[in-house]
Amino acid sequence: MHESHHSGQLAGDTTYLVAWRDDEPLGSGVVQWGGCIGPSAREAFPRAVEINHLQVRDEYRSQGVGTALIAAAEQLIGRKGMPQAAVGVAHDNPHAERLYLGLGYRRTGITDVSEYSWVSDDGTVQQANERDQVLVKDLLQGPDRHCE
Repeated sequence: MHESHHSGQLAGDTTYLVAWRDDEPLGSGVVQWGGCIGPSAREAFPRAVEINHLQVRDEYRSQGVGTALIAAAEQLIGRKGMPQAAVGVAHDNPHAERLYLGLGYRRTGITDVSEYSWVSDDGTVQQANERDQVLVKDLLQGPDRHCE
């Protein structure tokens, strides 16, 4: 997965963020410059930039790593003048939902389903379907704000 994220950054489609402590990666996330991945979210929030694949290693959860990754992503998005950030959170991940809501994201009532595959450590291809509710946050304030 990390190789795919890095490839996206090299192509200019994404920015791959990694939180480090010394030489140890603590977590990572991806800024999708092309907008929201899910079709319903893309239609409802055409100017939003999606932050996805946020992952924090188990032993570093609840220590501010996810918050720092989201803050770094929002700074990048804001510097490009984009008005909104969006995240998708799985219905079975209340911890992540609490994090996003606490950081100022709001529920939209929109759910998208994503299908994806990955190769597990033993080399087998795994398939998954994920139902994500879309949360958004307005990043720009004042007269330049053009949010949905």
